[in-house]
Amino acid sequence: MADQYAHSGDHQRPTDIPVIRWEEPPEGPVLVLLDQTGLPAEEVELVCTDAPALVEAIRSLAVRGAP
Repeated sequence: MADQYAHSGDHQRPTDIPVIRWEEPPEGPVLVLLDQTGLPAEEVELVCTDAPALVEAIRSLAVRGAP
């Protein structure tokens, strides 16, 4: 992963929300993603608890790589 932090519109300083992070709450491990469909107006996190949720995040372009 080249850059784990989302950047603001000016491309110079990272926001407080990482683009992707792994967490292990008592309920079980999750992948937390920055929902990129709302950027730059809002920063919303998606919590993926299983593979189908991650697949849907990719298909809906909530998380994406370079075109």
